[in-house]
Amino acid sequence: MPSKTIVSFFSLILIISIAASTRGQASISVIGSVSDPNSAPIPDARVTLYSLDRILQTKSDSSGRFKFDAVPTGKYEFEVLAQGFARFTRPNVFVTDPGRPAIPDKPSDLSAVMQIGSTGSPREIIAVAEVAPTGSCGPSDWVSYGPRKTRDAYALAGIVIDRYPKMAVPRATLQLFDAAGALIAQQHTNERGEFQFKQTAPGRYHILFQHPDYNNTKSFEFWVARENATYVTMQAVQLGKVIVCQ
Repeated sequence: MPSKTIVSFFSLILIISIAASTRGQASISVIGSVSDPNSAPIPDARVTLYSLDRILQTKSDSSGRFKFDAVPTGKYEFEVLAQGFARFTRPNVFVTDPGRPAIPDKPSDLSAVMQIGSTGSPREIIAVAEVAPTGSCGPSDWVSYGPRKTRDAYALAGIVIDRYPKMAVPRATLQLFDAAGALIAQQHTNERGEFQFKQTAPGRYHILFQHPDYNNTKSFEFWVARENATYVTMQAVQLGKVIVCQ
């Protein structure tokens, strides 16, 4: 009889543990909208949820609506990027189990009202050897996030290319800084302009690019998460050249 009692007790503990684990891993659909200051919908905006564990991305549809089908519970940073508009961010967005008490700023409504962004400002050109072709005033670098295929896969990798002409930039120095501005690591691009930072803790970072033949360049801020592989593409401008925006 005592042995049956012990078995029953441990069976009960196991059931409770499984139930708690299942509840902790609950995922929730998150919906929202993206619009301009006049309430007109903005289609094709890139919508991202960031956390130290994962990075989730989608795009708004023709009506400015977006949806994440299965978001694990937790705290995220909400970001929206759209061509011609300023970056929109909202920190401390809580995705919570509907069965639990409400938490302030939970994503019951993840609407984003985008403000018109800067279209670029005139630049004074002094003793310029060559002016590159007129191009877009959009960002000179970008980042993509994919699943990390193996535990030992690089958390952060990327490539540096010459903005004009489009070609790899080898032997460049890349310094990785965290959100507080501390230097974390340094790498060099290979002959194909590629680089990797393997041991990178989850968090927010930026990269400083240096090369004797190019202008120093600082990337925008990006994230590294436990479940994702972050890939950064940077574009460099040669010394003596200026990119003219239209």
